[in-house]
Amino acid sequence: MDIFTTGIAVLLVVTAILFIVLFSFVYYWHLKKVTFFVVPMVFIFEFFVAGFFVISIATIILNYLPELARVVGL
Repeated sequence: MDIFTTGIAVLLVVTAILFIVLFSFVYYWHLKKVTFFVVPMVFIFEFFVAGFFVISIATIILNYLPELARVVGL
């Protein structure tokens, strides 16, 4: 299993945790009369953007780590 597949699996697990927390807050937002659509969508968008960049950067670093080690001489 390569690092990208592992990163996607981690992102899916964290997404499940996000939705569990998000749906628990939906009940709270229902009691406080806060919008049901805008606030959760902003949180989900920020989460996926952050997750995408973290997985992309980690994949790039781990992909080129052997090349960097060869250049440095390790």
